[in-house]
Amino acid sequence: MGIVETAEGRVPGRRPSTTHATIVGVALDLFARNGYEATSVDQIAEAADISRRTLFRYFPGKAAIAWGEFDVQIDGMRRRLADIPAETPLREALADALVAFNTFPDSETEVHRRRMRLLLSVDELRAHSTLMYADWSSAVAEFVAARSGESEEGLLPAAVAHAALGIALSAYRLWVAEPDADQPRLHALLREGTQILA
Repeated sequence: MGIVETAEGRVPGRRPSTTHATIVGVALDLFARNGYEATSVDQIAEAADISRRTLFRYFPGKAAIAWGEFDVQIDGMRRRLADIPAETPLREALADALVAFNTFPDSETEVHRRRMRLLLSVDELRAHSTLMYADWSSAVAEFVAARSGESEEGLLPAAVAHAALGIALSAYRLWVAEPDADQPRLHALLREGTQILA
C-alpha cells in the first residue's frame, strides 16, 4: 500500500496520484543530489513511489524526464505565435514569443535553473536535445513561413528558426552561469539577443 499526505501527517491509504510534474520534480532532486549519470530509472521510480512500468507510461526514458512536458509547451508556443497580430513586426513577435515560452512561476526559478544546467551540460541530454530542438525550431519556422509566404524549409524561415534557437540557448548559458540571476534577467537576455534578427 502507498501512503497519503494529510494535514495530520502521512497515513496508510491510497497512493497519491502521479503526474508528469511529480516525476520530473523527484528526478531533478535526485539528479542534483547524485548526478545525472549516477541516477537510475529505478531510483526515480522508487522515489516517486511508482513502478518502473508506470514511469515508462509517462516518459520513454531518463533523458525525456529531464525535459518534462516539452511537447505540451511547444503546442502552447504554436498557439501564442498564431495569436500574434499580423501587424506586429517579426523581430518583436519572436521576442514576445521567446519571453512567453520561457516564463515560469517565480517559485520555480531555481528548479528551472537546475534543469537548464543539466540540459546544457550532460552529454546524453545534449544528444536528446537534438530531437526536442527540432520540434521547437519547426514551430518558429512555421510562423515565419506563414508571415513570409515561403515554405518552412525556405531560407528565411529556416534561418530565423535556427537563429532564434541560438539566441535562446546563448541566453540560457549566460543566465545559468550568473549566480542568483532571476527571471527578468533571463527575459532581458532573450530580448537583447533578438536584436540580431531582421
